[in-house]
Amino acid sequence: MTAGKQRAIPRESLLMRLFRSTGMDSIAWPLRRLHCPVEANDLVLEVGSGGNPYYRANVLCDAYLETYERHYAALVNDRPTVLAYVENLPFRDDAFEFCIASHVLEHSPDPEKFLSEIQRVAKAGYIEVPDAFMERLCPYPMHKLEIADENGVLVISGKKGPAQDEELCRLFGRKASVRFPQWISRFPFDFHVRYYWDKAAGGIAHRVEVPELAATWEAPEAERKLPRLGFAARIKSCLLRAARKFLSQRRRNGSIDILDLVRCNRCMSGRLEKRGDRAVCSACSAEFPVLNAAIIDFTAEQPPVRGETA
Repeated sequence: MTAGKQRAIPRESLLMRLFRSTGMDSIAWPLRRLHCPVEANDLVLEVGSGGNPYYRANVLCDAYLETYERHYAALVNDRPTVLAYVENLPFRDDAFEFCIASHVLEHSPDPEKFLSEIQRVAKAGYIEVPDAFMERLCPYPMHKLEIADENGVLVISGKKGPAQDEELCRLFGRKASVRFPQWISRFPFDFHVRYYWDKAAGGIAHRVEVPELAATWEAPEAERKLPRLGFAARIKSCLLRAARKFLSQRRRNGSIDILDLVRCNRCMSGRLEKRGDRAVCSACSAEFPVLNAAIIDFTAEQPPVRGETA
């Protein structure tokens, strides 16, 4: 268990607090994506950035161009982007002032390594996940973990399968499941964990229980089918794209040289040099593909097996 007293990072913006004080949590909830407690010049990484990254993130990291785990939404790469597993990040130590990990920890087969890596590459950060209570009642088959916040400590448990308690899910489904989306929409803060951490104040206080369960199963085949996007979903995607264009640090992001931030995640030391469609390590000569002329792909280097060192 890692523990430490956290500094007072503001969890909510003034506007969020205003709406919450008047019982309008459903309006305050989406505003959290505009709240990133950093200075204007701080460098921000988002891991598991997927198809809708946070506006304030300067560098994006995801393991897949597309995957059923985010319903096949295409990876957004409108700023410096790498492909890598969070359990084996290719960035240098303390390369970032802040790291956002929103709805990605629950997918990890090795939460200890996940948390260790984001604390290695960043000085502080934000973690958001479904609360264990929500996951137990209405499980997502692609999620590997249940996570709760108990007095400032993340309590993480591996799920034994797509549903941790199949009988509870069956009983819940008979009577209450149709109402559940309304509850979540009205009280979103109560059904999610929002956790800020600061390495200088002790880092991420956490306890992992039965972690080996998280690596023993895969989501059912039915969950891997490509969904059909409706008209509303397409309109939402267009609006989000426009918002990212105006709210992100576009000019600054365009000037970032990703090679100044990454390291070889095979030998852990060498500087990478771009050579055509490859990024080559100056120390061990490892080569990593460069996709779409810009995205360095580190996913060929699998994350270390639990219990082994990188």
